[in-house]
Amino acid sequence: MGRIPRIAIFGAYLDTEEKNCESRPAYIEGNYVHDFCGGRCRDAFQNGTSNPASPRASPAPVSRVCKLPKCQQPTFVGGDGMPSDYCSNAHRLEAVRSGKAEACLFCNKWPKSVINGKLSDFCSRRCSEDTFSSAPIILIVTHNMTSFRDVAKQFRDQWKHPTPKPTVVKIWKIYCDKDHTDQFSRYKLAIERKTNYTGGNSKRRWHGTIRTCTVGDSDGQMNLCSNVNCSLCSIIRTSFHLAKAGQRTNFGRFGAGIYTSATSSKANDYVDERGGSPYKAMLLSDVVMGKAVKMTTGDEDLTAPPTGYDSVVGEPGGDLNYDEAIVYKNEAIRPLFLVIYRH
Repeated sequence: MGRIPRIAIFGAYLDTEEKNCESRPAYIEGNYVHDFCGGRCRDAFQNGTSNPASPRASPAPVSRVCKLPKCQQPTFVGGDGMPSDYCSNAHRLEAVRSGKAEACLFCNKWPKSVINGKLSDFCSRRCSEDTFSSAPIILIVTHNMTSFRDVAKQFRDQWKHPTPKPTVVKIWKIYCDKDHTDQFSRYKLAIERKTNYTGGNSKRRWHGTIRTCTVGDSDGQMNLCSNVNCSLCSIIRTSFHLAKAGQRTNFGRFGAGIYTSATSSKANDYVDERGGSPYKAMLLSDVVMGKAVKMTTGDEDLTAPPTGYDSVVGEPGGDLNYDEAIVYKNEAIRPLFLVIYRH
């Protein structure tokens, strides 16, 4: 299929219903959602003809009932013939106010959209585009959101050290710069195609580092600092860099790589608070593992995974008490969430 106009999306894919046939989802490539589901729909649009499967070539879909509980009114139907989830803007607002719907992370006003069956981060394409034009940026994830509960649960469940489990105070969604987002998406797609592992066998892994500020400690503290020694803010801005990764720890048992762990309490060992915060901060990242080789004995000379592999997993039992996951390319990892906790 030839190249099609596309729109940058991160964290959730928004529809392009003004051009999509609406009988199939728009084609998604990494971090992008195309205007069409495929070449046939693109060509039909460019030729000014209708796709027989499109709702525009058939009667408009039957409207649904407003999602706000106890409201039996039909949903609002737009000019394109597609029904909304609510009967009015008043009920959209009420759904958020009453906790029946999660608010858009950017505007914090309208309900999040459901795109291709999944809850997105945003209410609209405009809020998505405004977020990425403002990147790097962190957006608060409130306690009533599913993603807060999921991340907090993962943090607690993966705390394996024999110490009291911390209290999660705040969680923020991270949107780093577009260049790295694009590189990560291309790499993830390439590994998926090479290995046939869904999503390139990406895993959510923990990383602890230096914070010289108090970013994220409260709702109003969302501005990244400019201190060159604040590794946390640097990672949020432009993700991880191998050139910087070994400056503090001189790398580790498995050579010159970027280290994360499935054990939150292990990552806590590397958290270094230098900004006077009463809390600690940790990153939860998306790591493309691809085909991983499991190792129990270290090899400090590694600068890449062994031939035929995309990453290294250090397993407990030999040199390690707790697991490690190591990738050797900057584009193999991106930060997803900032977790602020009390310990």
